[in-house]
Amino acid sequence: MVESFPLPGGLRRFVVHTGEPMVRPTADMLAELIGGRIGSRVDPTSNSMLSAFVTRRRLAERMVVGRVILIGDSAHEISPIGGQGMNLGWLDAAELAPLLTGAVGRDRIDRKALDDFEVRRMRVAKRAARQAEANMAMGRPAGSIRRATRDAGFGLVLATPAKRLLARSYSMTWS
Repeated sequence: MVESFPLPGGLRRFVVHTGEPMVRPTADMLAELIGGRIGSRVDPTSNSMLSAFVTRRRLAERMVVGRVILIGDSAHEISPIGGQGMNLGWLDAAELAPLLTGAVGRDRIDRKALDDFEVRRMRVAKRAARQAEANMAMGRPAGSIRRATRDAGFGLVLATPAKRLLARSYSMTWS
């Protein structure tokens, strides 16, 4: 599988599934994998960044325990599809910040507000993890019948007003 995402300035981000994490990947190795799979040459000298990753789903049992508050990847790790794991961390911080600044000058933070924060953010993280898994499943290689069925189904949905809901779901803009 090869995924390609357009970026500003005519650049592209490629994601290539290798089955196993690559040890010390190079731009030449990436270009060779892409070329072998799509039949088009990619110039390895145009590479501006290279990283290897695996998809994971990990959720902490709790985000708040005593004086410890977990946010971001320490609280929830999901597939990096669309940068949603990173976005969850930023959203955790944005929701936590007013609680922390509200505690400045007092001897403690509002425990009820912190409990509510944990419930809301854990709910969002679980939903994002399920959605990321569904998005990844839709992009996995499939046999010809399954692929044809999937593509026809998407074609039907994309021809209706429901395409906006599908786009919001796939891009996870609800989180």
